[in-house]
Parts: sequence; structure tokens; C-alpha cells
Amino acid sequence: MRWVWIIVIGLVLLVLEVGAASQLRGLGSGPDLMLLFAVFLSLYGPIEDAPLSGWLLGMAKDSMSAGTFGLYAVLFMVLSFFLSRIRADIFLEYNKSHIVNAALATLLVYTGASLWNWTQGSGILAMVPAVVGVSIWNALLAPLLFGVFFRFSRPLEALRRPR
Repeated sequence: MRWVWIIVIGLVLLVLEVGAASQLRGLGSGPDLMLLFAVFLSLYGPIEDAPLSGWLLGMAKDSMSAGTFGLYAVLFMVLSFFLSRIRADIFLEYNKSHIVNAALATLLVYTGASLWNWTQGSGILAMVPAVVGVSIWNALLAPLLFGVFFRFSRPLEALRRPR
């Protein structure tokens, strides 16, 4: 049942990202809601499910992007695997941690995507504002969205937020 909820929430986020969030371009790029959900599942979901959930959410993002199909799937999967393995060393109970985790995860994923696109002939300096912009958006939205995701912690079989 957990996977049904992951897919439903992922689809809702995909619609929001393509619709409303795509209008938020004030910092060079809009937020990446799918990545925030992958980070949440990596930090709070079952450890063994993190790479697969990251891969699925990345594939959903790839289906709506114009770039190399599978790029975000691989990047989300690697990030999810990494975060799920180090989550015991991260202070998960603070909103400041959510901000830092979201910003760093976004920087890693989008820097990886930019480096890939650079090897394919795109200008790397042209991508810097978008990488920084999406990282700032994700950092700002992380506490709010993680709070929403915590509402679904039971059906997602995720850890509950410490009080």
C-alpha cells in the first residue's frame, strides 16, 4: 500500500511542479517538488526502499523534461541511496536540517545534471543561475513540504517527526 501512496503523492507533485511551480521563476528557476519528496523518503522512509523510490520519482521528472531520459532517475536514485545510508548522522528533527539537506541535495543533483549536459555540448556557465535558483527554492520550501509529507507518514510507513 505504501507504493500506491508514493505514486499518488508523486503524481500530485508532478502536476503541481508542471503547473503552479513552473510559474515561480523569480530566482532563475522554480522549485523541484519531486526532488524534495525523494529527499523526504530517503530520510524518513524505509531504508531499503529509498533507491527505488528515488528512481521512480526521477523517472517521473524525466518524463516531463526535455533532457536526456533517465538522467534524473539515476541522479535521484544515487542521492536517495546515499541519504538513506547517512541519515543516522543527520539531525532530522530540526527545520534547519530540512533547509540544509534540501539545498545540498538539490545542488548535488543539479550540478550532476549540469555536468552531464556540459559533456553533451551545453554551456556550463549558463546553467549556474538555474542550479542556484532551484536550490534556494527547495531550501525555502523544504520545511513546509516536509510538514505536509509528515501528514502521510503512516501510509508511507515513514518515521514520524520527533516532537
